[in-house]
Amino acid sequence: MRRGLFRTKLPGLGECARVDMSAGDAAPYLEREMYVLLGFQPRYEQLPEDPGNHPQVTRPLWPDWR
Repeated sequence: MRRGLFRTKLPGLGECARVDMSAGDAAPYLEREMYVLLGFQPRYEQLPEDPGNHPQVTRPLWPDWR
């Protein structure tokens, strides 16, 4: 089953859904119309809203590499 995780608004993309990797090349975000057309679950209106104000997390890509 193709699954949506939450809905949000992103600059340049607008209203969209964060989806799992089953969206293939479209992951991790799908515009609302594509989400509906591709048959993701739950319905777009039932996805929880994410305000998008998460703190930026920074970490090294390879922490043990020197």
